[in-house]
Amino acid sequence: MYLLRKHIIIIIIFFQSTISFAQQGKVYTNLEQAVKNKDSVYILNLSDRKLTKLPKEVRKFKNLVNINLSENCFNEYPRILRKNKHLREINLNFNEIKTVNIPRRNLKSLEKISFVKNGLTAFPTSLLKVKKLKSLNVADNKITAVPKEIDKLQSLKVVIFYKNNITEIPNTFYNLSNLTDMDFYYNSISHIDTSIKKLENLEHLFLSFNKIKTLPDEICQLKKLKFIYAQKNQLETLPMCVKSLHTLERIDIQNNKFQYFPTELLVLPNLEEIDISTNNISLLPKELLQLPKLNLLMLRNNKLLFEGDNKAENYSVIRALEERKVIVKRFDSN
Repeated sequence: MYLLRKHIIIIIIFFQSTISFAQQGKVYTNLEQAVKNKDSVYILNLSDRKLTKLPKEVRKFKNLVNINLSENCFNEYPRILRKNKHLREINLNFNEIKTVNIPRRNLKSLEKISFVKNGLTAFPTSLLKVKKLKSLNVADNKITAVPKEIDKLQSLKVVIFYKNNITEIPNTFYNLSNLTDMDFYYNSISHIDTSIKKLENLEHLFLSFNKIKTLPDEICQLKKLKFIYAQKNQLETLPMCVKSLHTLERIDIQNNKFQYFPTELLVLPNLEEIDISTNNISLLPKELLQLPKLNLLMLRNNKLLFEGDNKAENYSVIRALEERKVIVKRFDSN
């Protein structure tokens, strides 16, 4: 759960932050005050107001670039935003939106859209026309398929399909060559295609809570990869070539079917965190002591480590790691 919490924090940073626009002015939360300064309104926060329709006054904010409409009662994309032709970021999280039709004017400017927990049952096809879109979050909906046409969104850097009902990632998805972050946590995916090698800018790969049995060797061609989160799958091994992922900093493979500690990890110079909890590991390799940047090792629910024939040797490795100030989590209580 430690690394899962970090994953959630990463999502919050990507989709709650307004830092990119902060230099353009204050965040307005009072509509009456905003109207008095209509030409200075760049960021508007109308979250948690029980709104079903957007107030007409919003049309007056010709310089608006960022609007937060989360935690309201919208059932469709607010058409009134077509008047805000400079709009770059919109947060519609926690509404009741079932259909999305984005006005033509917004298609030209939008860069960041978030529809977390709305009840969407299908990917909004109008999003495929947003050519400048860099960040897309449709987490916690009921989407069953990623459209094959998603590769039209060539500006995408971050895409989050967290907690949907997706069973397959189409090969065209891997044509998104600018992607740095892909999140398919909590779906029903069983296969990662070899075409993943085309995501040459990928840094963060989130595949936890799926049905994946193997990761393709081609993952090793992702020379910028920093995080792999693949907990709660059906993995038994990692590709041997993982040892070439010299940029890797974190790997979470807890709750899989590993019987041996993946030796491929023991030569990675930038690896800081390993979570291999809830597997069937019986022996800790001494080479863990050679990882120069390791600071966290999660071993919870690997009973064979502490009850089997290698118990003494494993405790010796753990003590040596702790002497180096590595945090080793062995039991649920520590």
